Amino acid sequence: MSLRLIDYGLRSCVLAVVACGLAACGGAGIGVQSGADINAAFPEDARSRYARALGLMDAGKDARAVEQFELIIEQYPDYAGPYLNIGIIHGRNARPDAAMLVLQRAAEVCSGCAATYNQLGIEHRRQGQFEEAEKAYLSAIDANGDYALAYFNLGVLYDLYLGRPDLALQYYEGYQSRRRPSAVEQKDVVDTWIIDLRRRVGKPQQAAKVQP
Repeated sequence: MSLRLIDYGLRSCVLAVVACGLAACGGAGIGVQSGADINAAFPEDARSRYARALGLMDAGKDARAVEQFELIIEQYPDYAGPYLNIGIIHGRNARPDAAMLVLQRAAEVCSGCAATYNQLGIEHRRQGQFEEAEKAYLSAIDANGDYALAYFNLGVLYDLYLGRPDLALQYYEGYQSRRRPSAVEQKDVVDTWIIDLRRRVGKPQQAAKVQP
């Protein structure tokens, strides 16, 4: 196996690790990295129920977690977190259509939630819809310019799926400047990718001079 294939396999592995880190969204520092809590105004009486649902989700008790999130939605349909977490559960259980529907609902409820667009991008990428994935990740960055995971996922998309090492480098560097300080393992790996891509991309190509 070539070094390049090994490198691509490593990138796919790290992508899976980051995706697994999306086990929960919202709620008092639990789950998805975000510049703003997706449930910043979540009603106090629902917070303990939401925390229990996140705990079920983290424990892999997905059916029970979905039931709890759906009960919260019945009472509080205008908060994106429960929809987003249900979408993540459907996605990791290979139910792409169900995941897409509920994530689109999350985007309708919270049009400025970066985590929702990031997860939509992941689902589009899983389904081979790379242009839609690109749009979703860019929407996540538009919603929150400091949302590191969207930069990482865009970097992977450009690197592994769209063959744009120049853009992959740009977004990996964007991820490194915004990542959580605790993401030490990812930093070391992405540092290696950045060095490799800088070598491959070289200096920017000069603009073509067209004769009049």
